Amino acid sequence: MSLVLTRIQNIRANSNLDKYEFRPSRYGALDAFLVQSNDPTGILTDELKAKARISIGNTLETPVIDYDGGITIGNTRELTIADSENTSRMVTITFATYSFGFTIAPAMYMNNEIGIQRDFETKLMKYIYKLAQTLDEAALTKLAAAKTVVIKNPLLYDKTGNVINAKWTERENLLGDLNVIMGANDFYGQLHVVGDAGVESIVKKLAQKDLYNIENKRNEYSDKILHFTNHIAAAEGKYAQGYAINAGSLGLLTRFERDCLLGTVSGDGHEWGIATLPLLNIPCGTYFYDSVGNYSAIAGAATADMTRTRKEHYGFAVDIAFLTAYNSVPSGEGALASPILAFNISSENASYGLPVQVTAPIPTT
Repeated sequence: MSLVLTRIQNIRANSNLDKYEFRPSRYGALDAFLVQSNDPTGILTDELKAKARISIGNTLETPVIDYDGGITIGNTRELTIADSENTSRMVTITFATYSFGFTIAPAMYMNNEIGIQRDFETKLMKYIYKLAQTLDEAALTKLAAAKTVVIKNPLLYDKTGNVINAKWTERENLLGDLNVIMGANDFYGQLHVVGDAGVESIVKKLAQKDLYNIENKRNEYSDKILHFTNHIAAAEGKYAQGYAINAGSLGLLTRFERDCLLGTVSGDGHEWGIATLPLLNIPCGTYFYDSVGNYSAIAGAATADMTRTRKEHYGFAVDIAFLTAYNSVPSGEGALASPILAFNISSENASYGLPVQVTAPIPTT
């Protein structure tokens, strides 16, 4: 064989060709819960956050007082003042567990073009992206379940299904009118808007009509905190979908297993701890141990000789509760308004520019 051929066979170099195999999405619903969890005027207190963190193995409850719809204002001065007791109850906080894990066999990287750190980071990030999607979908489910069934003044919009249903021709007015509709329900705080790509498209078109234009549409959206998500399921006949949420109405609590809180290190090398996940900025419980075994089948011929070698095991788990503001009568007769309003914009007759129709003049005689 030619010396040239042996020298040029299988030349390898690192690249970024796989840069799009794993990539982040947009997690607007999750982001809205995280942002409002840190609102000092929101529904979460420091005490509740602290107790939630260590509540595993216990039932976490918080006291609330129901709305009193039976009070009246009199028109006489009474000698005897009647009782007016409040009705209180305990609300149970429900958590769900989210977990993932993977392994690393250090010896396999001795004859591998992929380094151990790159492999570790890729394994970690692919799970973080999946976790982010899962949490965003759970947050959207929570918003849908807690949306208001009371819309006192929908203005000129249809409110079928307890949703503000705007026509395509109303698309440039809806975002500004959300404040008015929420105000009619006695919610006057800053609005957070969780929306899909259609909502983003509307905002971008409104932004083209900013200062120094004949028509200024800036005020339609500039007073709102926008959170875009790619995980609202596309609905037939809808161009845009989303939720308007009064500030301080959402919260996210985290809970950890006991050994993570204690930072336990066992005599046989098992370790527990708590770390902040990249991208999500959410604390998560960690669990690590190593093992020795026959791991020759991990990567076929590349690891066929690894009949007794070391493997590292990485585990991650956290309990999360998505919370919305308490509503003592969320539906049915006498229902109270919720600070979450669902809306959409129809795609029927959608067009950014209608074609000009030229007709021939009617001949005259």
